[in-house]
Formats: sequence, structure tokens, C-alpha cells
Amino acid sequence: MGRLLRNRHLIRICGLFMGGVFIVAAMAKIGDVAAFSTQIHNFRMMPVSLENLVAITLPWIELLAGLSLLLGIRPRAGGLIVTVLMAFFLVAVAVAMARGLDIECGCFGTADGSRVGLRKMVENLGMLILAFIAIQTPFNREQA
Repeated sequence: MGRLLRNRHLIRICGLFMGGVFIVAAMAKIGDVAAFSTQIHNFRMMPVSLENLVAITLPWIELLAGLSLLLGIRPRAGGLIVTVLMAFFLVAVAVAMARGLDIECGCFGTADGSRVGLRKMVENLGMLILAFIAIQTPFNREQA
């Protein structure tokens, strides 16, 4: 398993995939900040005074992290941001489920209407694993 996690092709593929996902998600949110702010509010996880700030800044952070992975510019930094965000998104969906909230996840703004639930948990867990793979460093014989 450790050898697989050091495969540079697998790392690059995971980075490209997660970069693409984050760019698409960011663009959908940037296109309708007001709706994204409402989706953030529906989770009831932060003070109302911060919701608009998060709705404005989070998509740009996602966009920069996605571009980092897609273009290969500081991909470990972009991958680390994506990994942390995926972990947070996983927790947010779990908390919403535990509270019994029937809300849209807001993952792609209003572009998709997916809701919090077990399916979204599994999707987020899968993407968290891919993001984790994307931040691995391939083994280089010259470093040994």
C-alpha cells in the first residue's frame, strides 16, 4: 500500500481530478454568492456575522487550491488545502446529518441539488482519500 501511495502517476492523477473538482465547485459558488451564503447558513455551524465572509472567500480559496493542483504549481500546498477542506466538508455533512437537517450540501453552489446524507458522506470520504493521495511525495532514489 505504501508503494502505491508513492506512485507519481497516481499522485498526479488524484491531483488533477481533485483540482478539476475544486475549480468547478468554486466557479459555481462564485457565480451565485448570495445563494451560497444561504446554503452556509442552513448548516448552522458558524455565527451569522461570518456567513457572507465565508461565502465570498471560500470559493476563491477553492479556486486557487484547485488551480495549484491542476497546473502543478505548489501542488502539495494546494493539495493540503484541498485535504483540509474535504475533512471539514465531511464533518459538516456529518453534523448536519446528526442534527437531522434536510438541506442541500452547497458543494457546487446551486449547480447541483445534492443533499446531505449518507451518499454525500461516502462521496466526501472518497474525495478526502484522493486529496490525501495527492499530497504524497513520490519516492525519489536520489533522496535515499
